[in-house]
Amino acid sequence: MLNLRISWYIYLLYLCRLNNESQNTLQMYKIFQDNKTLIFPKIDGNTMKWDTTLQESERYEADILCDFLQEWLYDTDPTDTFIHEVGENAVAVALNETFRMTPAAGGIVVKDGKFVSITRNGIPDLPKGHIEKGEQPEQAALREVEEETGINKLRIVRELPSTWHCYQLGEEWRLKRTWWYLMETEEAMQFKPQTEEGISEIKLIGNEEIDAFLRTTFRSISEILGKELRQLTTK
Repeated sequence: MLNLRISWYIYLLYLCRLNNESQNTLQMYKIFQDNKTLIFPKIDGNTMKWDTTLQESERYEADILCDFLQEWLYDTDPTDTFIHEVGENAVAVALNETFRMTPAAGGIVVKDGKFVSITRNGIPDLPKGHIEKGEQPEQAALREVEEETGINKLRIVRELPSTWHCYQLGEEWRLKRTWWYLMETEEAMQFKPQTEEGISEIKLIGNEEIDAFLRTTFRSISEILGKELRQLTTK
């Protein structure tokens, strides 16, 4: 459980460790870490201004949130945590000061009512990868999907919701936003797994396989993109 020393500012960070069915989950900003999630119900992470300047009161909120994040990252309790009443600017600064940002992009490639999935390091996943310097998310998504799957002549149909997850690399904590895009191709699919990236299998997922995929893939994908994936496999 979280260290009791945070209790003195519980009035500012209202932490709800329970199922809050009254919240609209489609509008929540969620950061996933392993089996737990940090949720900001009143903030849209996709439109957050990351280079903001704080007022004095916002600086106080950001400092408190930074302290809390250090506790949360090492907490082994898998219960989801809701944070209310913290301003968007304070959240952006606290995240910037806690994490190194590592943007990525990927795609859901559809064909005849099925989508392309990969198995990376033994876990069902969707093709994605890091955005290189000077790239736009759309460019990176197309490049990464082609590199990881061997599928040629892809085109983007539309943008999908982004996912956010954090992880530790050495002594550094990183926060990864992954831009997702719905893609298609008129070419015949000839899969070529990028084995150097830990990809061992590529296959099409349809209506019969969707439940197993969502049950075994990363929680960020199943929660944020699950509804979209189900709709794609029922067409």
